[in-house]
Amino acid sequence: MIRILFLFFMFFSACCRIIAQQEKMRDVFAQAPDSIFPLMTKNNRLDCIDFIENSMRARVKNKFDTYSELTALTNDYLRLQLSERSTIEMKIFSDSLLCMVHTYQGPAADSNVRFYNLKWEPVSYTLERPKAEDFFQPDADEEVSGLLRQLPLIKATLSPDDTTLTWELQTTELTKVQKKTAERILHSIAVKL
Repeated sequence: MIRILFLFFMFFSACCRIIAQQEKMRDVFAQAPDSIFPLMTKNNRLDCIDFIENSMRARVKNKFDTYSELTALTNDYLRLQLSERSTIEMKIFSDSLLCMVHTYQGPAADSNVRFYNLKWEPVSYTLERPKAEDFFQPDADEEVSGLLRQLPLIKATLSPDDTTLTWELQTTELTKVQKKTAERILHSIAVKL
């Protein structure tokens, strides 16, 4: 009986250590090199974490004397409004891989997706950015699809709840009539990471 209790205690201790060793998004964000977030100092990032964890608005003045705001933070997800026209989303998945989506808004959104390990070293992860054609229904209007193929601006978003990355072709540059047509012929693309 003592041997069984001892084994159970050892197993329970090992499980607790494994859980404690898992990196949380707050720690990954705090330890990021300045080259990843050039607008924010480490103190800016730490302040944002403290503010949001204390249910305060996590808004700080950045290096350009404008504001950056941490708008969401969970154990595995983060959303940061880096500037008025720049947003970053990050998601930890498979306990060792970080997906970072940097979206630039200017008139339409366009995103850059990168992968890192939890020590901020770039990782080669095969995820191909969709082409404009991938978003069209088979019966796509030639005029609208032709315009969207010329300058495909593609926005990516991460789900805070699971490992889904969703791509959307932007239609900002179209007229109102063309946007109506685009609504019928376009679809988003969701990928499980």
